Formats: sequence, C-alpha cells, structure tokens
Amino acid sequence: MPVTVLYDVQRCLCHKITMPNPTPSTLHQQLRLATKEPHHALDHHPLMARLLAPDISRREYGDALVAMHGVIANAEAALLAYLSHHPELFDYAPRRKLPALEADLAALGRPPATAAVTLPPIDRTGALFGMLYTLEGATLGGQFIAAKLRQQGAGDFPMQYYTVYGAQTRSNWLAFLELAEQRCPPADYACAAATAVALFDAIRVHLDTSHVPSSCAGTVTAAASSVK
Repeated sequence: MPVTVLYDVQRCLCHKITMPNPTPSTLHQQLRLATKEPHHALDHHPLMARLLAPDISRREYGDALVAMHGVIANAEAALLAYLSHHPELFDYAPRRKLPALEADLAALGRPPATAAVTLPPIDRTGALFGMLYTLEGATLGGQFIAAKLRQQGAGDFPMQYYTVYGAQTRSNWLAFLELAEQRCPPADYACAAATAVALFDAIRVHLDTSHVPSSCAGTVTAAASSVK
C-alpha cells in the first residue's frame, strides 16, 4: 500500500498516512476518499440519526438547528474572513446559510446557539476548498433531509436552511466542484482533504459535547450528510 502525505491542519506540518491504491487524480476524488470514514461516522451519530426518525418532534428539530448554528456561524465567519483577503478564489457571500438557519430558528421560537466551535484553520487555498467541500456537500444533503421530513409528516417545519439553494442546489454543487478543480492547485489537494476530514471531526466533537436545552437526545444537522 503506497504512502501519501497529508497536511496536518492542526499543527501546520505534514505527516504520512496510508491510503488505498490508486491515488485519485482529481480534487473531488481525493476529498471523497479521504472523508469516507468520518462522513459515515457523522451520518450515524446518535444525535444526527433523529433527523430521519419518523417520530421526530418539532422540539427535536429545533434542537438540531440550535446545535448546527454554532458550526455554521463559526465556519462562515472563518470563510468570509479568509476570502476578504483572497476574493478571487470564491464568491461565498451569495451562498451563506446562516441567515436561512436563523430564520428557521426564529420561526421555531428558538434562540441561536452562542457556543464557540473549534474548527480547522483556513490558512491556504487547500484549506479553503476543504472546508467548502464539507459545507456545500451538507447543503446538497439538506435536500434529502427536507424531502424525508415532508414524507414523514413534518412538512410544516421551517426548512429554509435545508432548502437554502432551492432549485439551484445541484447546479450550485457542480459549479463549486468545477471552481475547486480550477482554483485549488494539486499541491494543495492533501491540505484540502485534511481540512475536510478535520471539519467532519470537529462537527462530531461538537455533537458529542453539545447540550441543547430542550432534549438530551436532540439532533444535529446533515452537515455533509450527502456529500457526493
């Protein structure tokens, strides 16, 4: 099994880990391969599983959005701060999810979370696109969650967050992948993969440590629930 060098976003060093052969040739392929296991773990987190439960309550749904608020608020602040110095890399402003999330919370009568969430740093192009990959993939997965909620009789839940792109969801995803391939240099692919993995892990840790007020079994997001 060959050895591939991945960027350690926490220490800004490189370390070696083994990856299956063959090594993917595109950024998207590398991101999918690197995030397969943490993606699976997050999908099966006990808090997240409640989002797809047929008996999910409005209170539990609100718990999910409250828990996700900390992730989205911190991640978008970091993205916008980095892009303010590198606006040529990506236009994230029209893709912001926080206003939609906060509108849903307001409709539910739930205050936003104020907890800080420790996220991987964005200090180079690869880190930027690694974080974007996870967040944009979560938006793609939000379509599935919204459809499932409607199927199980929760169609009256506010879902601006999970349907934030509306009919443009798939085209926005494909446009993101195309821009990522164009603007992330191959030398930064490993950094992008490591950042995406670190963000999945940070979300999982946040789920483990979040204590939403109305339910100990409250659920949290589809953060990357259907990254393709």
